[in-house]
Amino acid sequence: MDEIEQLNRKFQGKTEFAINAYADMSPKEFRETMLMPRRAAPVFEKERLFNVEVKGYLPQSFDWTDKGVVTSVKNQGTVGTCWAFSTIGNIEGQWAMQGNILTDLSVEQVVDCDSTKDPANDRADCGVFGGWPYLAYQYIKKVGGIEPEVRYPYCSGNGGCYPCPAPGYNKTLCGPAVPSCLKNESCHAKLDPGKFIAGLNVTDWKAIDKNETLIAFALMKLGPLSVAFDASLLQFYHKGIYDPPLCSKTELDHAVLMVGFGEDKELFKEKPYWKIKNSWGSKWGESGYFRILRGKGTCGINTQVTTAVLAT
Repeated sequence: MDEIEQLNRKFQGKTEFAINAYADMSPKEFRETMLMPRRAAPVFEKERLFNVEVKGYLPQSFDWTDKGVVTSVKNQGTVGTCWAFSTIGNIEGQWAMQGNILTDLSVEQVVDCDSTKDPANDRADCGVFGGWPYLAYQYIKKVGGIEPEVRYPYCSGNGGCYPCPAPGYNKTLCGPAVPSCLKNESCHAKLDPGKFIAGLNVTDWKAIDKNETLIAFALMKLGPLSVAFDASLLQFYHKGIYDPPLCSKTELDHAVLMVGFGEDKELFKEKPYWKIKNSWGSKWGESGYFRILRGKGTCGINTQVTTAVLAT
């Protein structure tokens, strides 16, 4: 309570902090339970970047949540699976953007089955211990599809299942695997390609330049985007525009979904922000969302912006 009061005095109402579901955790416990190990964002080659077409001026605000391409807020529970929620949120949006019915896709399939590695950048997807959306796109492309949530529901973060690590789990890149698990609750026992969403095929993925004006134009054109940032100070967030003075622009520990942008009017100026869908449940933050300062690379929000490319 004392820390929350200090934060509210420091931010003077521009960002509000409050008791929430994570307030009984120490900062260390919060990082180890809710976030991924802090890692520098991989630098993608220029050929990987999406060619953003800039036409005219940006509107004052834009929001995909009222356009039928964003599913409801989910809750990852007490494991580091945000990377899979961010990946799936992007693909759900891409699928709906093609005129298909907005469908909740299986996060658990990605958590259970994806062990994609990027040795050149010392990165891998590690199930409940974190991962990277750009690698998850590659997994879904390789395996040939994704099941709907209703067929392969999320359970690893809420105590509903105890899956073993994905086939090919890399201890060198991911660290020790879970100490105990159930084989009949794991990928090889549950994955059924026959249940993949018909016609939903990931063919490639693209990264977006760090320039936040280009990111805004890409967001409007492509749909909700997967992003990652340093969320180590997000524990007590309640509402407002998140702009902590001490957060890293290079070390990332949480992946989320960028769904819009806007501006808050202040005395003599306007404060631009990104609207972000989190995976900590709808009771957290602004009904499961938060806003973060736009235009200054706040907490590295502009360093790992990616999207899947689906077959048309």
